[in-house]
Amino acid sequence: MLEEQLNKEILNWWYQLPHVFRSNKPTFIHPLNNEAKILFVGLNPSGNTNPETVIENISNEDIQQKICTEIKAIFGDGTVQRIGQYKRYYKPITDIADDLELEFEHCDLFQMSYQNAKVVVNELFDSRKELKPQHKSHLLVFDEIYKFVSPNIVITNNVNTANILKKHLELKFDTETGLYKDKNGICFYLNGIMSYGRQTKYDRERLMWQIKKVLYLHNLNKF
Repeated sequence: MLEEQLNKEILNWWYQLPHVFRSNKPTFIHPLNNEAKILFVGLNPSGNTNPETVIENISNEDIQQKICTEIKAIFGDGTVQRIGQYKRYYKPITDIADDLELEFEHCDLFQMSYQNAKVVVNELFDSRKELKPQHKSHLLVFDEIYKFVSPNIVITNNVNTANILKKHLELKFDTETGLYKDKNGICFYLNGIMSYGRQTKYDRERLMWQIKKVLYLHNLNKF
């Protein structure tokens, strides 16, 4: 399965990280939905920043437990109320998909669980503001997710994520939609953070308008 292969890649990459990022287990790729019309992309999952013992080994059982935890954090329990969801981060995302009555997926570019964004960015980038080689090559995991899900639109939830994908995929601004497009014509809404109360109602209004415009261009009947 694709997810199993990607999770092996994540582990290989994660074991090479500095110890500060290995006191929390990484997140892993859950079973992906290739019916999703929207793909939301973050930079990395949050996690405990207090110094703890470095994790030297992760078992298959650990991986499956983390996947179950991640599924519940993103999607909740499957009910309309999405009980168990980590709402501070994921509710603004799922509300968009729910309001449009569309399926969605979510992934992070880097699976190290750490809360301090400045520390994460300092690890990812060198002094020239370029991704370090080991992290640049790790974007192949995202490439496989993106290819499999094949969404109509991708929405970033972090400005660093937006900057990375713009360069990695050579995104170009499209004057018809007001969004960026990749070489295959897929639209990208390069957005700063929507979560933790930072998205205003006006930001959301513009985002919803542009999503509907893109979906209309894809000839989805409901729009």
